Amino acid sequence: MYKKIRKTDDPRVQRSKRMFKDALISLIEEYPDRSKLTVQNIADRAELNRATFYLHYHDVKDLMQQMIDEMLSELRSLLKPKDEQAKESFSGRTRLITFIDYFYKNASFYNIMLENKAFRRKVFSVILDIVMYWEPRRTTRNPHPLPNEIIASSTLGIISWWLEEGTPYSPNYLANLIIQLFEHGNNH
Repeated sequence: MYKKIRKTDDPRVQRSKRMFKDALISLIEEYPDRSKLTVQNIADRAELNRATFYLHYHDVKDLMQQMIDEMLSELRSLLKPKDEQAKESFSGRTRLITFIDYFYKNASFYNIMLENKAFRRKVFSVILDIVMYWEPRRTTRNPHPLPNEIIASSTLGIISWWLEEGTPYSPNYLANLIIQLFEHGNNH
């Protein structure tokens, strides 16, 4: 008759978690010194109580780690083709645009989190996977194309700058600039 709702599927749980995450991001934007973040600060900003916080998280670090894991998981799933037929049309260019668009939609979070070295390494590995699908690079006549790690590292640097500057270009335009830069570099 009635479907039992799992605790994680309950809309109230999802809403509370979203409020804590939004509160954490806004506090980090306001006060870059993360050592001063407390459960009480986050609960106050979210307009929820500490008991509700502890229903979902052990501490501030746990909240941060869960946010990172969820965002990277969501990003990776967006970058995977849904089926074999979609794989054919899901080029490196399409993946890069999808990646940058996701960063654009979550700019506050990524701008803050890219300061963390461990997080930055995880994002680098996602970009490196994208670069592997960069078809135009594979067809160049240059016998010494740029190594994938250099392209991925440079792309991460460009995206970091773009976020720090307040995303002055559209995701599509930025992706096209990055692709042109590396296609041009591989043709000379």
